Amino acid sequence: MNTQDKNVIVAKRAGFCPGVKRAIEKVLELEAAGKKPVYTIGPLIHNKQVTDMLSAKQITAIDSPLQATDKSGVLVIRAHGITPQFQHEIEHSGMDVVDATCPLVKHAQNIIAEFAAKSYHTVIVGDSDHAEVIGLMGYTQGKGTVVSGPQEARLLPHFDKVNVVSQTTQKESVFYETAEEVKKHADVCQISNTICQPTKERQKETIECARSADLVIVVGGKHSANTARLAVLCKELSSAVQHVETEGEVDEKQVLQAEKIFITAGASTPEWVIDRVAQRVRDLRAGII
Repeated sequence: MNTQDKNVIVAKRAGFCPGVKRAIEKVLELEAAGKKPVYTIGPLIHNKQVTDMLSAKQITAIDSPLQATDKSGVLVIRAHGITPQFQHEIEHSGMDVVDATCPLVKHAQNIIAEFAAKSYHTVIVGDSDHAEVIGLMGYTQGKGTVVSGPQEARLLPHFDKVNVVSQTTQKESVFYETAEEVKKHADVCQISNTICQPTKERQKETIECARSADLVIVVGGKHSANTARLAVLCKELSSAVQHVETEGEVDEKQVLQAEKIFITAGASTPEWVIDRVAQRVRDLRAGII
């Protein structure tokens, strides 16, 4: 390794989180075992390179069991989870069902259900159109509101009892700022930090490393909420940030101008994509390409 390579740091916690890794391994195991066809309820992961790989193995994303052309196939519930109503529909579809919901998302679902049963209104800090949040809303017993941050929380009405939870990949500072605002709107406020530990660790490492980098490269799908959030976090810490899906999108000029480069990635980014980006950066700096 040349001396320049020492200035290219790849995050230790970049790439697949345990929940995503578990879901992908599950569908690949089913496919390898001959359980065909394999259907996933919605895209298994927000990463084009991975979805292309799954499509090549005839692992198909559908929105409903009704779209399954072969009812002898297997339905897989993705890591993001779904509403209990939809889960009931799927389990009574007549098809084999494998639940690959991330255990940490299940934990958030259970907390919402527990407090909803005690007549608490649920406020979810997250993206209202994200699959995980749509699933979480299903556990609120019809008493749920989604806010993206403290500004939206200021518009909330008054609640007798409220439980504030988070999309598992939310930025922690945004969650706590929002929770403090929600407190002003309730007689009783339960704050349930449901941000998953891998996300907390990824954010902590990013904050530590991005501050000292001249350039941060965030690798991952443009439609991945957690990757986009990671890129926003990096822009608060570093003057130059690139969000790329593949090595072909790396900005050569910025790579050559920067002394120290930090490379990180979202929870839906496979290791081989991160490795290709890192290699491209090192090759550019070494004058190989």
